[in-house]
Amino acid sequence: MIGKSIYRENPALVGGSPQQVHEQLWSAERTKRTRFRIAGTVVCLVIGWKTGRIVLGLVAAALFLLFDFGQLIRNRHASGVWRRGESGADRTARLLRLLELRGFRVLHNRVVPGYGTVQHLVIGTGRIWLIENQVHDPDTGVAAVRGRLFVGKDSHAHIVTRLERTASDVSEILSAALNSPVKAAVIVALHGGQVDSARMTAGGVILMRPWRVPVFIRKNSQGVGSVPEKITSAALQAFGPSWAR
Repeated sequence: MIGKSIYRENPALVGGSPQQVHEQLWSAERTKRTRFRIAGTVVCLVIGWKTGRIVLGLVAAALFLLFDFGQLIRNRHASGVWRRGESGADRTARLLRLLELRGFRVLHNRVVPGYGTVQHLVIGTGRIWLIENQVHDPDTGVAAVRGRLFVGKDSHAHIVTRLERTASDVSEILSAALNSPVKAAVIVALHGGQVDSARMTAGGVILMRPWRVPVFIRKNSQGVGSVPEKITSAALQAFGPSWAR
């Protein structure tokens, strides 16, 4: 709204917030990172000079700097949603456009009775995917251990159970409306945090990085035909829109 400051509205941008402390520490270590790059470059060049392979040393130094820069960009991008205090829904929504180009139907901010707002619904042939977003700081570990979800040291079994129940409810509602079985599955897009593997499973919930979501859904869908239109129509009637941002 006009006249309101984003710094007052967004807790992540207020001084003393975890995000602000993270940025201060990151800036404070800039000199340390620069020294590390210089040292690595010098080592590569010295090895090339000592072995009489100057060109090889130059190539090694270039590759070292490229790798280091790539890691920096990757880490900053991974923590970007958390640092800006966002929910991750906008980033995931942009990625889901790739599925829309393939004929899938995508609905956003839909209210499922008994659960609340589901951030994204992706509809394919005979199946609907419920996609939620989780945002974690760069130092928090996210792991699935023996089918149980842990965020840091805390068990999130209650969240998994709630998502499983929601998927079951959505499946029942749409199957009854269409008089035909409609499978429902849950994917959690993980923004930030430290993950043990590219894809994790906790109970009936699948967790992965946002950019993997469209690829995973395409690989686990049996093409897209006329059925998505029927499921979409039923979903629009059953799950009203939510205007919450």
